[in-house]
Amino acid sequence: MGESSDFFFGLILNFGLIVGVVVFQWNLVEIALVYLIEVAIIQLFFFPIALFTPKPVDGRDGDMWDTDPTPRQLIGLFPPVYWRNIKFVWSKVVFNAVIVGVIIRSVASRYSLGSDLPVSVGLAIAGIVLFQLSRVWRHFVAEQSYKQKSPTDPLAFVYAPLTELYLIFVYVLAPVTLVLAGIAFTIDSDLSSLPTLLVYLIPMGFIRAWIGSLDPQTDDFEVSFN
Repeated sequence: MGESSDFFFGLILNFGLIVGVVVFQWNLVEIALVYLIEVAIIQLFFFPIALFTPKPVDGRDGDMWDTDPTPRQLIGLFPPVYWRNIKFVWSKVVFNAVIVGVIIRSVASRYSLGSDLPVSVGLAIAGIVLFQLSRVWRHFVAEQSYKQKSPTDPLAFVYAPLTELYLIFVYVLAPVTLVLAGIAFTIDSDLSSLPTLLVYLIPMGFIRAWIGSLDPQTDDFEVSFN
């Protein structure tokens, strides 16, 4: 059921983007920000989960991973964290934060964005937050299932949308932009028109649906953390 809901969420979100373009007149920066903010939200929610998982990382050698971890109770309402997990994820947190931050800054600076985001964009972001919280609950919090996980389990959720963005850039943004630029140069068409945006969104939706159909915690989606 979890994989199916993730699959359909990709379709629903893409449909929401199409509605935003058609009904609310979203521009490219608003579409890009929704995607990028989703990536940032996923990292914000799933990176901390990696600190609470007591199981060792497969393929890691050394006493740190061969012995039982020492829990550290930092905040009473939260599970204990593990020092070895902090050492394992901190560089990944910094690297991802820099990459995502640079991309968001680049997107926001390239296009003119009003002082206030449209309410429709805010609602889309709220929907993303609620959905990602439900994923955290379903995969790690319910029945304290995080106790049976290693740090790589939540990290799989972190890197899934980054791979999605890479595929979108390589197979949608770059080739479609190249083709449309050639068309615009030839017939002087408007690249910001509604049909143009839909040409981007439809294949992006297929990629999101495909990534959403994979389980980040299985071999269907393979990322090396070593």
